[in-house]
Amino acid sequence: MRWEKEAEALLKKVPFFVRGRVKKKVEEFVRQRGKDVVTREEMLLAKKALREQSSQVAEGFVVEGCFGGAGCPNALTSSLKLLEKIEALLAREDLTRFLQKKAGGPLKHHHQFRVALSECPNACSQVQIRDVALIGQAEIGIDPSRCSFCGECEKACEEEAVSLTAEGPQIDSGKCVACGVCARSCPEGALFIRRTGYRVLLGGKLGRHPSLAREIVPLASEEEALSLLKKVVKFYKTHNQKGERLGAIFERLGWEKSFEEILK
Repeated sequence: MRWEKEAEALLKKVPFFVRGRVKKKVEEFVRQRGKDVVTREEMLLAKKALREQSSQVAEGFVVEGCFGGAGCPNALTSSLKLLEKIEALLAREDLTRFLQKKAGGPLKHHHQFRVALSECPNACSQVQIRDVALIGQAEIGIDPSRCSFCGECEKACEEEAVSLTAEGPQIDSGKCVACGVCARSCPEGALFIRRTGYRVLLGGKLGRHPSLAREIVPLASEEEALSLLKKVVKFYKTHNQKGERLGAIFERLGWEKSFEEILK
Protein backbone atom coordinates (compact mmCIF):
# COMPACT_ATOMS: atom_id res chain seq x y z
CA MET A 1 0.00 0.00 0.00
CA ARG A 2 1.28 3.46 -0.92
CA TRP A 3 1.78 6.11 1.79
CA GLU A 4 1.73 9.82 1.05
CA LYS A 5 4.54 11.88 2.56
CA GLU A 6 2.28 13.68 5.08
CA ALA A 7 0.95 10.34 6.33
CA GLU A 8 4.48 8.96 6.64
CA ALA A 9 5.45 12.05 8.65
CA LEU A 10 2.65 11.30 11.12
CA LEU A 11 3.72 7.65 11.33
CA LYS A 12 7.26 8.70 12.28
CA LYS A 13 5.86 10.39 15.38
CA VAL A 14 4.70 6.98 16.66
CA PRO A 15 7.22 5.36 19.09
CA PHE A 16 9.56 3.10 17.11
CA PHE A 17 8.82 -0.02 19.19
CA VAL A 18 5.14 -0.05 18.12
CA ARG A 19 5.50 1.71 14.75
CA GLY A 20 5.39 -1.48 12.70
CA ARG A 21 2.25 -2.69 14.44
CA VAL A 22 0.55 0.68 14.04
CA LYS A 23 1.43 0.80 10.34
CA LYS A 24 -0.15 -2.62 9.82
CA LYS A 25 -3.30 -1.58 11.69
CA VAL A 26 -3.61 1.64 9.70
CA GLU A 27 -3.26 -0.21 6.40
CA GLU A 28 -5.95 -2.70 7.48
CA PHE A 29 -8.25 0.20 8.36
CA VAL A 30 -7.67 1.93 5.01
CA ARG A 31 -8.10 -1.33 3.08
CA GLN A 32 -11.44 -1.98 4.80
CA ARG A 33 -12.55 1.44 3.59
CA GLY A 34 -11.89 0.32 0.00
CA LYS A 35 -8.79 2.46 -0.56
CA ASP A 36 -5.18 1.71 -1.42
CA VAL A 37 -3.43 4.95 -0.46
CA VAL A 38 -2.75 6.17 3.09
CA THR A 39 -3.28 9.92 3.11
CA ARG A 40 -2.95 12.30 6.02
CA GLU A 41 -6.74 12.32 6.40
CA GLU A 42 -6.92 8.52 6.37
CA MET A 43 -4.15 8.38 8.96
CA LEU A 44 -6.04 10.71 11.31
CA LEU A 45 -9.28 8.75 10.88
CA ALA A 46 -7.43 5.51 11.60
CA LYS A 47 -5.82 7.02 14.68
CA LYS A 48 -9.19 8.00 16.10
CA ALA A 49 -10.77 4.61 15.34
CA LEU A 50 -7.85 2.63 16.77
CA ARG A 51 -7.80 4.72 19.91
CA GLU A 52 -11.49 4.03 20.50
CA GLN A 53 -10.99 0.31 19.88
CA SER A 54 -8.05 0.03 22.26
CA SER A 55 -9.92 1.77 25.06
CA GLN A 56 -12.88 -0.62 24.93
CA VAL A 57 -13.09 -4.01 26.64
CA ALA A 58 -15.40 -6.98 26.13
CA GLU A 59 -15.74 -8.11 29.74
CA GLY A 60 -16.82 -6.21 32.82
CA PHE A 61 -14.34 -7.96 35.07
CA VAL A 62 -10.76 -9.24 35.15
CA VAL A 63 -9.29 -11.99 37.35
CA GLU A 64 -5.48 -12.09 37.57
CA GLY A 65 -3.03 -14.44 39.26
CA CYS A 66 0.73 -14.47 39.71
CA PHE A 67 3.49 -16.90 38.74
CA GLY A 68 3.42 -18.54 42.17
CA GLY A 69 1.34 -21.42 40.92
CA ALA A 70 4.07 -22.29 38.41
CA GLY A 71 6.52 -23.36 41.08
CA CYS A 72 7.76 -20.12 42.66
CA PRO A 73 9.69 -20.97 45.86
CA ASN A 74 8.01 -18.08 47.68
CA ALA A 75 4.47 -19.32 47.04
CA LEU A 76 2.47 -20.07 50.19
CA THR A 77 -0.76 -20.98 48.46
CA SER A 78 -1.76 -22.74 45.26
CA SER A 79 -4.80 -20.96 43.90
CA LEU A 80 -5.59 -22.08 40.36
CA LYS A 81 -8.92 -23.63 41.39
CA LEU A 82 -9.75 -20.61 43.54
CA LEU A 83 -9.14 -18.27 40.58
CA GLU A 84 -11.48 -20.40 38.47
CA LYS A 85 -14.15 -20.20 41.19
CA ILE A 86 -13.75 -16.42 41.39
CA GLU A 87 -14.10 -16.08 37.63
CA ALA A 88 -17.23 -18.26 37.68
CA LEU A 89 -18.71 -16.24 40.53
CA LEU A 90 -18.22 -12.93 38.71
CA ALA A 91 -19.65 -14.41 35.51
CA ARG A 92 -22.77 -15.54 37.39
CA GLU A 93 -23.14 -12.01 38.77
CA ASP A 94 -23.32 -10.80 35.14
CA LEU A 95 -21.03 -7.85 35.85
CA THR A 96 -20.52 -7.15 32.17
CA ARG A 97 -24.20 -6.39 31.51
CA PHE A 98 -24.50 -4.61 34.86
CA LEU A 99 -21.63 -2.26 34.04
CA GLN A 100 -22.82 -1.67 30.50
CA LYS A 101 -26.08 -0.34 31.92
CA LYS A 102 -24.31 1.76 34.54
CA ALA A 103 -21.75 3.17 32.10
CA GLY A 104 -24.41 3.83 29.47
CA GLY A 105 -22.31 2.50 26.60
CA PRO A 106 -19.24 0.44 25.67
CA LEU A 107 -17.03 -0.58 28.58
CA LYS A 108 -13.52 0.78 28.96
CA HIS A 109 -10.61 -0.37 31.09
CA HIS A 110 -11.45 1.95 33.97
CA HIS A 111 -14.91 0.37 34.27
CA GLN A 112 -13.68 -3.18 34.86
CA PHE A 113 -14.04 -4.84 38.26
CA ARG A 114 -10.58 -6.22 38.95
CA VAL A 115 -9.62 -9.10 41.24
CA ALA A 116 -5.97 -10.07 41.64
CA LEU A 117 -4.27 -12.77 43.65
CA SER A 118 -0.69 -13.16 44.79
CA GLU A 119 0.51 -16.46 46.26
CA CYS A 120 2.78 -14.66 48.75
CA PRO A 121 3.28 -11.22 50.35
CA ASN A 122 5.79 -10.21 47.65
CA ALA A 123 2.67 -9.32 45.63
CA CYS A 124 4.38 -9.45 42.23
CA SER A 125 0.97 -9.21 40.51
CA GLN A 126 0.46 -5.66 41.88
CA VAL A 127 -2.64 -6.67 43.82
CA GLN A 128 -2.66 -3.46 45.86
CA ILE A 129 -4.12 -1.47 42.93
CA ARG A 130 -7.03 -3.85 42.26
CA ASP A 131 -10.62 -3.68 43.51
CA VAL A 132 -10.18 -6.96 45.39
CA ALA A 133 -6.75 -8.26 46.39
CA LEU A 134 -5.96 -11.70 47.80
CA ILE A 135 -2.46 -12.23 49.19
CA GLY A 136 -1.18 -15.63 50.31
CA GLN A 137 -0.20 -15.50 53.98
CA ALA A 138 1.21 -17.91 56.56
CA GLU A 139 0.27 -18.15 60.21
CA ILE A 140 3.48 -19.03 62.05
CA GLY A 141 3.56 -21.35 65.04
CA ILE A 142 6.37 -21.47 67.60
CA ASP A 143 7.65 -24.50 69.54
CA PRO A 144 10.48 -23.16 71.77
CA SER A 145 11.34 -26.65 73.00
CA ARG A 146 12.72 -27.54 69.55
CA CYS A 147 14.91 -24.44 69.16
CA SER A 148 18.67 -25.08 68.81
CA PHE A 149 19.45 -21.33 68.88
CA CYS A 150 21.16 -21.51 65.49
CA GLY A 151 19.91 -18.04 64.52
CA GLU A 152 18.86 -18.99 60.98
CA CYS A 153 15.39 -17.52 61.50
CA GLU A 154 16.83 -14.11 62.40
CA LYS A 155 19.09 -14.14 59.35
CA ALA A 156 16.25 -15.09 57.01
CA CYS A 157 13.76 -12.40 58.05
CA GLU A 158 14.09 -9.29 55.88
CA GLU A 159 11.72 -7.34 58.14
CA GLU A 160 13.79 -8.10 61.29
CA ALA A 161 10.56 -9.33 62.85
CA VAL A 162 12.17 -12.43 64.38
CA SER A 163 14.37 -12.20 67.46
CA LEU A 164 16.12 -15.02 69.27
CA THR A 165 15.74 -14.80 73.05
CA ALA A 166 16.74 -17.05 75.92
CA GLU A 167 13.29 -18.64 75.67
CA GLY A 168 13.59 -19.22 71.94
CA PRO A 169 12.37 -17.32 68.86
CA GLN A 170 9.83 -14.53 69.11
CA ILE A 171 7.96 -12.74 66.32
CA ASP A 172 7.07 -9.05 66.30
CA SER A 173 3.57 -9.07 64.77
CA GLY A 174 3.90 -5.38 63.92
CA LYS A 175 6.81 -6.10 61.57
CA CYS A 176 5.92 -9.58 60.33
CA VAL A 177 4.44 -9.82 56.81
CA ALA A 178 3.55 -13.52 57.22
CA CYS A 179 5.77 -14.70 54.37
CA GLY A 180 6.81 -17.94 56.10
CA VAL A 181 10.51 -17.57 55.27
CA CYS A 182 11.51 -17.93 58.92
CA ALA A 183 9.66 -21.25 59.22
CA ARG A 184 11.17 -22.58 56.00
CA SER A 185 14.66 -21.65 57.21
CA CYS A 186 14.31 -23.28 60.65
CA PRO A 187 16.12 -26.66 60.61
CA GLU A 188 14.53 -27.89 63.83
CA GLY A 189 10.88 -26.94 63.28
CA ALA A 190 10.82 -24.53 66.20
CA LEU A 191 9.11 -22.15 63.78
CA PHE A 192 6.53 -23.78 61.54
CA ILE A 193 3.63 -22.84 59.29
CA ARG A 194 0.46 -23.54 61.25
CA ARG A 195 -1.87 -22.70 58.36
CA THR A 196 -2.04 -20.63 55.20
CA GLY A 197 -4.77 -18.43 53.80
CA TYR A 198 -5.38 -15.09 52.16
CA ARG A 199 -5.09 -11.55 53.39
CA VAL A 200 -7.97 -9.69 51.74
CA LEU A 201 -7.71 -6.05 50.70
CA LEU A 202 -10.27 -3.88 48.92
CA GLY A 203 -10.49 -0.66 46.96
CA GLY A 204 -7.19 -0.29 45.14
CA LYS A 205 -7.09 1.72 41.91
CA LEU A 206 -5.01 4.01 39.72
CA GLY A 207 -6.45 6.75 37.52
CA ARG A 208 -6.82 10.40 38.44
CA HIS A 209 -7.18 9.69 42.14
CA PRO A 210 -5.09 6.58 42.88
CA SER A 211 -5.29 4.74 46.17
CA LEU A 212 -3.93 1.49 47.56
CA ALA A 213 -6.26 -1.29 48.64
CA ARG A 214 -6.89 -1.54 52.37
CA GLU A 215 -7.10 -4.66 54.50
CA ILE A 216 -10.56 -5.90 55.45
CA VAL A 217 -9.61 -9.42 56.64
CA PRO A 218 -6.09 -10.42 57.82
CA LEU A 219 -6.28 -14.16 57.08
CA ALA A 220 -9.17 -15.90 55.30
CA SER A 221 -9.58 -19.45 54.08
CA GLU A 222 -10.53 -20.11 50.47
CA GLU A 223 -14.18 -20.55 51.45
CA GLU A 224 -14.14 -17.38 53.55
CA ALA A 225 -12.53 -15.42 50.72
CA LEU A 226 -15.23 -16.52 48.26
CA SER A 227 -17.99 -15.70 50.75
CA LEU A 228 -16.50 -12.26 51.31
CA LEU A 229 -16.22 -11.67 47.56
CA LYS A 230 -19.96 -12.32 47.19
CA LYS A 231 -20.63 -9.67 49.83
CA VAL A 232 -18.27 -7.23 48.12
CA VAL A 233 -20.00 -7.70 44.76
CA LYS A 234 -23.40 -7.18 46.38
CA PHE A 235 -22.16 -3.94 47.95
CA TYR A 236 -20.59 -2.88 44.65
CA LYS A 237 -23.79 -3.42 42.67
CA THR A 238 -25.93 -1.74 45.32
CA HIS A 239 -23.92 1.48 45.46
CA ASN A 240 -22.44 1.77 41.97
CA GLN A 241 -23.66 4.87 40.16
CA LYS A 242 -21.93 5.22 36.78
CA GLY A 243 -19.61 2.25 36.50
CA GLU A 244 -17.22 3.66 39.09
CA ARG A 245 -14.45 1.65 40.74
CA LEU A 246 -14.94 0.07 44.14
CA GLY A 247 -12.41 2.41 45.73
CA ALA A 248 -14.32 5.43 44.43
CA ILE A 249 -17.46 4.13 46.15
CA PHE A 250 -15.53 3.73 49.40
CA GLU A 251 -14.25 7.28 49.11
CA ARG A 252 -17.76 8.59 48.52
CA LEU A 253 -19.44 6.63 51.32
CA GLY A 254 -16.52 6.37 53.73
CA TRP A 255 -14.12 3.43 54.05
CA GLU A 256 -15.01 2.45 57.59
CA LYS A 257 -18.75 2.63 56.99
CA SER A 258 -18.39 0.65 53.75
CA PHE A 259 -16.34 -2.11 55.39
CA GLU A 260 -18.88 -2.40 58.19
CA GLU A 261 -21.70 -2.83 55.68
CA ILE A 262 -19.78 -5.52 53.77
CA LEU A 263 -18.91 -7.51 56.89
CA LYS A 264 -22.30 -7.44 58.61
